[in-house]
Amino acid sequence: MSEILSQAQQRAVAHLGSPTLVAAGAGSGKTRTLTAKIAHLVGEHGHDPGRILAITFTNKAANEMKSRLEKVTGRPRSDFPWVRTFHSACLRILHSGCHLLGYQIPVQIYSVYHQREHLKKMLREFDLDADKYLRPVGFLISRAKNSGAPREHLAEAPRPRGLKLDILQSIYYHYNRTLKEANAVDFDDLLLLTRDLLRDHDNMRREYRELFQYILVDEYQDENDLQEEILRLLVSNGNLFAVGDDYQAIYGFRGANVKNFLEFEKNYRGATVFKLEENYRCASEIVDVAERLIQHNRTVPKTCFSNIKGGRLEVEEFYNDDEEAAFIVKSIRHLHQRLKIPYGKIAILYRTNFLSLPFERALQSRNIPYFLKGDRGFFERREILDINCYLNFLLHPRDPVSFNRMVNTPKRGLGPKTVAKIVDLQKRESNLMDACREAATTGAVPPKARGTLEKLVDFLESLREEKPVAAMERILKEGGYEEYMKQYSGGEHTQEYVNRKENLEFLLSLAAQKETLEQYLDEVTLNVDDQEDKNAKGDRVTLSTVHGAKGLEWTAVFVVGVEEEVFPHWRALGDGVEGIQEERRLMYVAMTRAERHLYLTYTEWRGGKMKVSSRFLDEAGLEG
Repeated sequence: MSEILSQAQQRAVAHLGSPTLVAAGAGSGKTRTLTAKIAHLVGEHGHDPGRILAITFTNKAANEMKSRLEKVTGRPRSDFPWVRTFHSACLRILHSGCHLLGYQIPVQIYSVYHQREHLKKMLREFDLDADKYLRPVGFLISRAKNSGAPREHLAEAPRPRGLKLDILQSIYYHYNRTLKEANAVDFDDLLLLTRDLLRDHDNMRREYRELFQYILVDEYQDENDLQEEILRLLVSNGNLFAVGDDYQAIYGFRGANVKNFLEFEKNYRGATVFKLEENYRCASEIVDVAERLIQHNRTVPKTCFSNIKGGRLEVEEFYNDDEEAAFIVKSIRHLHQRLKIPYGKIAILYRTNFLSLPFERALQSRNIPYFLKGDRGFFERREILDINCYLNFLLHPRDPVSFNRMVNTPKRGLGPKTVAKIVDLQKRESNLMDACREAATTGAVPPKARGTLEKLVDFLESLREEKPVAAMERILKEGGYEEYMKQYSGGEHTQEYVNRKENLEFLLSLAAQKETLEQYLDEVTLNVDDQEDKNAKGDRVTLSTVHGAKGLEWTAVFVVGVEEEVFPHWRALGDGVEGIQEERRLMYVAMTRAERHLYLTYTEWRGGKMKVSSRFLDEAGLEG
């Protein structure tokens, strides 16, 4: 084992023979321990790396783990094909057995954009206001699928006012039926359908239980019940090694269930629990305060500590958020100019997005560069959606969402009636590509549209055998998209055009790494949450919600709005003990993002309302 491990880490790595939970504190080397465990299994016990399933919760984490394994074991990344996210692993399993569920290969995975457009159509068909119901209905469908029992969940879940249960159930049924008719699944189906495949088909379950000699799970505290069910279907002979920190379980609103972590010994007979309690990242002054806070929660007992001295912790009160922002900007100047801390190692964290505006204004007024984390996602940008819809339609010609966006991008003079006629023709044809050809050759559309359609179909057909990057380049040049982009960006010399062109160059670099359209589209759909905003480059202060900051760290962190009904959030106050416990874990995460300098700030007035300091300050032993 080439990585240097602490005694606690070594004990966890060396243990075999029973289901294992590693309860690890912040900064305690969770990923190092998990990587060392895989290296130990391969190097010391002769396990085939191709038969080790290692689950992470982001593609970025999976790639980092593969890089570390490459260094530690001396084996290429390709030797570890099952180091994946839950969704990526489930997609691979689905590819091998989706025919048993009535699907064909390749199955289309609906992107966030596709899901949104598809659901809008469903809502309009039920005479519902899409602007009003899109987000809550989408959330309910997602939570229902992730519960593992969709019908029961929909029946019990709170609904938006004015939405009857029978209507919601009908929307859910038609949403899924039309997805299947298009040979498509949404992101949540990757888990739900894999569960169905493993649960209902004994041969598939036996095949994968025999394949995986060992199963490892990172960030185990963030599992939802459906993921836990899949895990139990795959685990055999106690070959499970789970690593996580219940102190940092902050995704209950997404369906994560920290009880799976807290009740590990109950759920897996003969389980062994190891604890990693030393924080190698944060100063002891910060760790001690965070530890005092989290002890007010129900936890797997552990005592986190740090041997790093010299941290600084300040609690500051202000009259309003303008004063708060002015102090923080002044402090950032001091940290940067006097203590030589780069702007990129400083962050401002808040409970909800609406709190960011005063800090953005203050940073702008002092010309301090900053980056707003979680701003519009890379794959949601207009030019990226346009090009990816072309590629989606090439591989999935039954996809109406991609067709409707692609067919008049750039403008081709195909009016709504012509497009509607093509969609109507699809009912007689196998897909929309055939419907286009039918419309062009039979006179089903006006003469002017026929020639346009023939050209479009010929062009699309010629792209089908191209590699992804070549197809993109031809769409930009021969397809006229580059000229079209100049027009809607205000000309090639505008900053908007330059930014969009840079985005497309980055997209081309992603496409160049894949040999087939299927590989490319699977990758970008599964990676949608992992793409860092391009504005993050350079030396910039980070502004982020605490949820968006999980897994990151900075030298100096300002946690703002530490007030009752802000942090903890007012909604959590109505959710009883569980709601407050999750908010407390969220504050713990915020505190432990800071390596050396931690500032906690609150105001007397915010948003026109009088405020009082958060209970979390008292619980942490700080004056509020």
